[in-house]
Amino acid sequence: MKIELLRQADLELVQRLVQLDKAAFGQGGMNEWQLVPLIRHGRVFTALRQGEIAGCVQYMLDWDNPRSAYMVGVAMDEKVRGRGLGTEFIKQTLQILADEGLAAVELTVSLENTAAIRVYETKLGFARTTIRRDEYGAGEHRVVMTVSLENFAGRKE
Repeated sequence: MKIELLRQADLELVQRLVQLDKAAFGQGGMNEWQLVPLIRHGRVFTALRQGEIAGCVQYMLDWDNPRSAYMVGVAMDEKVRGRGLGTEFIKQTLQILADEGLAAVELTVSLENTAAIRVYETKLGFARTTIRRDEYGAGEHRVVMTVSLENFAGRKE
């Protein structure tokens, strides 16, 4: 799997990433208006497998804590889900962020998404910090999780 940091907002690529995100998150998925600024001003990584986009993860800087980033979202193509590729992809992007000098990453995940919570905790080292009630509307509760990047810096696997 090859990891690429996007630097340009190529229309065809953006449309593929939006399609990937919508397949994973439905209405809550990224659109072009959200993704293009993240490519230009945040960090958007793609996972390529056999020349095809297998996944995408987006991060933005936390302005209240500039050594911390927020994982906006991660989506893997359904053809590669369940093989550990998403976990490895996130791990490699965390290593890149650590090498850029960031100290921590925060994310939120649905309370119902117990499989993702388990992966974040057991395979990536995230810890639950709080629950945000009604984050995206009534009944849309999110678990807030953070990970220190101390153990990721300088590690190339």
